Amino acid sequence: MNTFSLPPLAALGEMIPFAGMLIGVIAIITPFVFVIAIVAINHLNARRKAELHHETIRLALEKGQPLPPELLNPPVAVEPKTKISDRKSGLILIAVGIGLYFFFSGMAEMGIPAGVRWISLIPGLIGVALLINWFFEKDGAKNDKS
Repeated sequence: MNTFSLPPLAALGEMIPFAGMLIGVIAIITPFVFVIAIVAINHLNARRKAELHHETIRLALEKGQPLPPELLNPPVAVEPKTKISDRKSGLILIAVGIGLYFFFSGMAEMGIPAGVRWISLIPGLIGVALLINWFFEKDGAKNDKS
């Protein structure tokens, strides 16, 4: 007798005729459950932080301590968002396209059709479009400052 056989699992298909469908449903629902869980955890953390902030203010008022303005209106740390350079993204995508072209060209010897290498045009041409966009935005920014 094979010690690695699992008769209970083999019989599971007979016991639950919709086991295959159940696996598919679980596979579809799982990503949505994870997204909801992440949002719920972030909400609970923000709520707990607000509760602690209010508790600190309440305790200070009960003890008669003066409240600093930073405690009532905390400064908002707004960092200017740096715009992702279209030039950098475009050059990266062109390099990815070139790399894919050579990869698929080398795979042609292994039985993969040679026409597959033209798939590398997708990231390559997106990179070219980003470079063109960067060029026009760069000129537009110079004209706006004048």
